[in-house]
Amino acid sequence: EIILNIRNIHYRGVALFIEQLLRLTDLSLNQISGVVVSAGPGSFTGLRIGYSIAKGLVHALQKPLIQVPTLDVWVYQQGKTSYPIFSFIDAHRQEFFYAFYHWEGKEIIRDTDYQIISIESLPELLHEKTILVGPDVVRFVNQLQELLGEQAVFSYPTQEQLQGWALLQLGYQKFTTGNYSDINSCEPLYLRPFKGIL
Repeated sequence: EIILNIRNIHYRGVALFIEQLLRLTDLSLNQISGVVVSAGPGSFTGLRIGYSIAKGLVHALQKPLIQVPTLDVWVYQQGKTSYPIFSFIDAHRQEFFYAFYHWEGKEIIRDTDYQIISIESLPELLHEKTILVGPDVVRFVNQLQELLGEQAVFSYPTQEQLQGWALLQLGYQKFTTGNYSDINSCEPLYLRPFKGIL
């Protein structure tokens, strides 16, 4: 696994990291069984680059593509809990991409659609103690505590990076059941059209 938290290097870094991982693991591209991609929501540019590389690989190798929604990965890497979970990503304009989840046995169950909500509307959704997870927890922790009070539960240390092992595990679960995506029609989970950041 290679994680590099540097902004705006996707287009020139991802392909090189794939090549480096193959060398380190002594694998060839032909030995890959499928490609798992984080489906979003998230950065429009990051999603487009990720999908371009993933689709290019599976098209060339004739291997399956597996999409895993990014909000699911944040819940899975948080680990099992008895609390409900609110997974969110900053959508800018004082809004969050989000979904609610709970654990059932060894599986995460999504309880809502993937949606967008204004930050000020959050108190209308949380009616019990809920764990909040996602890449922007630390940045919004004070605002969320002020808005939600004791309903907001945070785990420490807070994870700020999407973990490759969690994405791969969820992708592997889909792979083993044949839950593949059509490379011609699949696209990132944008949730709204791109209009730029105000």
